[in-house]
Amino acid sequence: MRSGRVLIAAVVFLVAGIWVLFEFTHGTAGLNVSSDLAGNNVSLDMTTTGLPAVIGLPLLGIGMLLMLIAFIGAIVMQFRRPVDIMRGEETPRREVPFEE
Repeated sequence: MRSGRVLIAAVVFLVAGIWVLFEFTHGTAGLNVSSDLAGNNVSLDMTTTGLPAVIGLPLLGIGMLLMLIAFIGAIVMQFRRPVDIMRGEETPRREVPFEE
């Protein structure tokens, strides 16, 4: 299993989903800072409606699923033994005499 290809696909799907959701978002963001720690506040209000919400959420879900598959595949590959490839006894081409 090549987890690199799955990881690339996961990143593409995640970026596409986040881009679609944030590109067509209506909302506000706010930051309130106070002298005591409990009074600090960050608020993010985003609303995506219509077709971008229908497209963005499945793209994000597929990307997260592929990221999970790539993560599990990378963990499994860490504990597998490398497979030795049996090569035949062929002489290299530059050592073969020239035939006339």
